[in-house]
Amino acid sequence: MAIDYVLGVACEPKKRLGVERLVGLHRTRLIARSALAHMRAEGETRPPEEIEVQLTTRKPEGDSARGVTLKDMLDETAPLDEVAPLCAACPAGMTREFLCHRRIRYPISEAMEVWLMGRLPERLGCTAGALLVRGLGEFGWDGEPAAKLRASGETYFESRVAFGVRWQGDDGNIDISSDQLFQMMFMVGHLAPTHSLMLALFLGVIPHDISLHDLKEGDGRTRALAAADVPVQADPDIEQLANFLRTLGAAARLDMPILIDG
Repeated sequence: MAIDYVLGVACEPKKRLGVERLVGLHRTRLIARSALAHMRAEGETRPPEEIEVQLTTRKPEGDSARGVTLKDMLDETAPLDEVAPLCAACPAGMTREFLCHRRIRYPISEAMEVWLMGRLPERLGCTAGALLVRGLGEFGWDGEPAAKLRASGETYFESRVAFGVRWQGDDGNIDISSDQLFQMMFMVGHLAPTHSLMLALFLGVIPHDISLHDLKEGDGRTRALAAADVPVQADPDIEQLANFLRTLGAAARLDMPILIDG
């Protein structure tokens, strides 16, 4: 299980296959290749057609499972081969095949939550802090959807309790939990470019203290987003979130949505 997200660039592979089918096929390919690589590392030598796995599909009406071989799964993804060469001309510059589609695997580790919360502004007296407080008040991001998933067991989150950050404000303390942050990122539907811009600001992809004038003004915003980056993380789990943050910056810079399937 994972959060799938796609940079909504209009491209020929999406046009030919449709976004939903492209993501489904690519997800299957990633799962099959990852399973095979893991088995090879564990000493499994049988060919893919002899390795059977149980594939579970989760739907609102209930789960369904079927036994398939890894070769069956890889064969199902053959339509990707027809459009993969077109990724070399990606309008967003993501020339590695299907790089616009990424995944964040469940469960979310404690280290991932700690790293993410550590990227919030240290003080509220900056552009990021002021807009974050305004957003929490205006949009009612209370974290409840993420809290429900957390309470259901360890499928989605390693930690049974959310992490938090507290700031001292003029009118008392201001708190935000990791449940609220995950709601803002993954539980508000597809992300418009302006929403991605705000998340990129809150999480330090662009400087927390950028002036409001530069954030709103075309040239200033363009310069900030052109320089936006997140260092590569040694922890592979944290790197999954770092990739998402980089996609936020790309979506804001290219004025493209991010399509979320959690």
